[in-house]
Amino acid sequence: MWITRLMISLSKTGDKQPVLFIDNQSAIRLVKNPEFHKRTKHIDVRYHFIREKYEEGQFQLQYIGTEDQIADILTKPLVKERFEKLRSAIGVTTIKEIIN
Repeated sequence: MWITRLMISLSKTGDKQPVLFIDNQSAIRLVKNPEFHKRTKHIDVRYHFIREKYEEGQFQLQYIGTEDQIADILTKPLVKERFEKLRSAIGVTTIKEIIN
């Protein structure tokens, strides 16, 4: 997958499976244990691609609580305190913090 190639090109360990941290337990269950019933028949074709790649061992899935989901900094509007917490978690600082 592209993320593995990116990790190799950045000289990171590309031989390991990437881990997708997901805060939706139902989505994890659907990928790990595909079931067909009335509620899932509307699922987009893209989901089936994800499930196939998971079954091929292209990546791992791991549950992470909503409060700890670092990707939220890039995908959601956040209050200042939460933004600063997530910004710190990814290692980004302000110039003021560097100078002081």
